[in-house]
Amino acid sequence: MYKVAGIVFEAKDCGNAFTARAEKYRVGEGVPEFVLTVTEEEVERCGIEASEDGKRYMVSGSKFYVELIKRGGMMLHSSAVAVGGKAYLFSADPGVGKSTHTGYWLELFPEAFILNDDKPALLPEAGGVTAYGTPWSGKHDISVNAGVPVGGIAFIERAETNFIEPMPSGEAVFRLLSQTLRHVKRERMEALLGTLDRVIRSVPIYRLGATNDISAAELACRAMIKV
Repeated sequence: MYKVAGIVFEAKDCGNAFTARAEKYRVGEGVPEFVLTVTEEEVERCGIEASEDGKRYMVSGSKFYVELIKRGGMMLHSSAVAVGGKAYLFSADPGVGKSTHTGYWLELFPEAFILNDDKPALLPEAGGVTAYGTPWSGKHDISVNAGVPVGGIAFIERAETNFIEPMPSGEAVFRLLSQTLRHVKRERMEALLGTLDRVIRSVPIYRLGATNDISAAELACRAMIKV
């Protein structure tokens, strides 16, 4: 059995990549809420250019995400860095440099760690939103089995000069949707939109224009954690 974002489940036919990455999330007790199973049909129709094992890993993440939506949560394609008891999430289109940016935070704060480098889970809870590490953790498999309150979310874009500014709520909804699972049934989309609303109401969300330099992280730190 495994426990991810407080959800206990069993896994079947999810592949070797999942089994290896999920080892730190394994638990010896608890009542499973569901069985995460990847079928041959799902592997065949997933449409991803990858090995069969890679396809099983990706499908397992999508299926877990649906279960997360049912429970009021979501995943965000982002790199989440934890420092000072808070998690700060940086999301961007591929190649923009979200992992590079959080790497600079590790240089600035020796005590910081990457909670998850690709798909942390977000759960709105009493008093705020908590980010959790998950086994779906990017090409370098960087994740920690922990939950950390979210201090802020920033969407990175390339810029010649660093800047950071609050993002209007309407744009924040669009950006959050663009970096999460969107191909879900209507009832799941309604639940996801409700989660997005709770996230936006609870967490500061920013637009971050960043050069590929540690100065961008220094600016983000000053704005997001007031240092």
